[in-house]
Amino acid sequence: MPRPDHHIAQNDTARRRAATCCLLVLCCSPAAFAQAVIVSPSDPRTWDVTGSVGWFAGNKSGIAEEWNDWYDTFATSLEVGRYWSPHFKTEGAAIFTTEGTVFGRQEPIAPGEGPPIFIPREHHFRVRAFTASATYQFFENTWVHPFVTAGVQFTEERERAFSQDVPFYGRDFTRIDIPIAPPRQATVFSVRPVVSAGAKFYVNERGFVRTDLGVAWHEGRVAQVVWRAGMGVDF
Repeated sequence: MPRPDHHIAQNDTARRRAATCCLLVLCCSPAAFAQAVIVSPSDPRTWDVTGSVGWFAGNKSGIAEEWNDWYDTFATSLEVGRYWSPHFKTEGAAIFTTEGTVFGRQEPIAPGEGPPIFIPREHHFRVRAFTASATYQFFENTWVHPFVTAGVQFTEERERAFSQDVPFYGRDFTRIDIPIAPPRQATVFSVRPVVSAGAKFYVNERGFVRTDLGVAWHEGRVAQVVWRAGMGVDF
């Protein structure tokens, strides 16, 4: 029959083995977790490229009614960046929008009718722009990288405007010809300072999802706001 002290020794050995296994698990788990969440590339990358879609809003408070002084439209963009360090890069981006609309008004005076009348006037805008900027990217070798960007934007904004042909009748119910502004097409070029902030979310060692919000100024006021989201790759 086994002695009691033999059972005690076996129990002590089993407890020591269990404690050793738990210690190994606790030591290995942080390393395994770190390997699981670090998905950005461990070796230095030089370039990244991103294709994005988004929302573009333009400020037209100088020509439109207060209730409609911003137009908004769909935008696409392509961004190419060059890394100079793990945190700093320079970037070029091209942005293209579809057409957005605001409504103004013309106030001609009808001959012999006294006060002015109001004729709606439509303004349609489309933007093409190129941005050169510098970006600081926070963190290193993690799955998410917030960033801030500052640069200049070279903007081409095309406008087409026309007034609606609204019939107007005098006191004797005869139609009066109202002088309205002719249709207009114009292209305006401008240089605008721009800042933005966003983040890159890595889905594997090279691929990522990127989103940002940018603001540009022109003539002392906010001229545009752009939100973008897209996918890209480091190489």
